[in-house]
Formats: sequence, structure tokens, C-alpha cells
Amino acid sequence: MQSDRHSDKELWRLISQEDDRPAFEQLYRRTMHALMAAIYKWSDDAAEVEDILQEIFLDLWEKRAKIQIQNEVFSYLYSIARYKIFDRLREKQLTVKQVQAWTQLMQEDAVLTAAFREDELESQEALVTSELEQLPAQMKKVYMLSAQQGKSIREISEELLVSPYTVKNHLQKIRKRLRNAAVRMSSWMFL
Repeated sequence: MQSDRHSDKELWRLISQEDDRPAFEQLYRRTMHALMAAIYKWSDDAAEVEDILQEIFLDLWEKRAKIQIQNEVFSYLYSIARYKIFDRLREKQLTVKQVQAWTQLMQEDAVLTAAFREDELESQEALVTSELEQLPAQMKKVYMLSAQQGKSIREISEELLVSPYTVKNHLQKIRKRLRNAAVRMSSWMFL
């Protein structure tokens, strides 16, 4: 038989329906390197990779009459490889004590992170409030009308009887002051 000329699907038909050993060997040679590469992503242990590969093809040969591959043969083999890897991971499960220690560390980390974020938010709010209190009266009015009442530059300029350019300049200066304050705060947080 010239199995080199057959597609993977045709090889599988010969294997599953005619118990064709040379077709099986050809399928093994065609797919083994790609499967090994996929398994190596999970384990650097060459012996373990070889064991998994052998298990895949041993199962395939032993169950060939029962297995029906609908799509690509390699996709099926890759799925088997994934299941074999998951089985190995389950076998290497962490001990109960290790899992408990890991869970406790994760919980403590979550509590510390939440506390840090709460402190950070309070600090940011205090900083913004402090910066806004230090603004000149006219800038404060512009900020209140823009940020708190949602008015446009044109509406603010009409209400305060100043040019739209003045309002725009005030808003740019306010943003710059708040940005500089945020930079100072983040520098302080990293220290």
C-alpha cells in the first residue's frame, strides 16, 4: 500500500475499517512532531512528553474500530493530547495543605488590595478637593459650571460674561493643576 499518497482522513478510514498497520504508522509519522510540540508547551520533560504521545497512539490503535472522527484527524489527536495533559495535571494535584495555604494567601492579598484601593480613593478625593479649594474664585466658578452642572464653554462664557477663550483657558489650567496633583500623588504612592 502507498499510504504516502493518502490524506489523513483516508489513512484513518484504512486504519479504522481495515486495521491497516502501515496506514497507522504513516499517520503516526505525519502527526507525531506537531503533537510533541503541543505537548512540550505544557511539559519540558522529554520522557513525559514521549509517554503522553505513546498513550495517545496506543489508545487510538486499541479503540480504532469504535472511534469515529468527524472533522480533521489532527484536531482529534490534539484533543486527546489535551485530555491526557489534564489527566497528568490532576495526578500532580497540590496537596490539601498547599491548596489551603495558597487560598489563604490569595484572600489576604485581596483584603490588602481592597484596603489599599480604598485609601488611594480617599487620598485622591482629598487631593482633588484641596486643589479645587486653592483655585482662584473665577476658575472655581468655571469648574463648578463645567464639571458639576455640565454646561458648555459657550454657556459658561455667557453666564460669567467672559469670552469663550477665557473659559477655555481656565478649564485647561484646571486640568493641568489636577494632572500635576495626580502626578505628585502617584509619585508619593510609589515611595
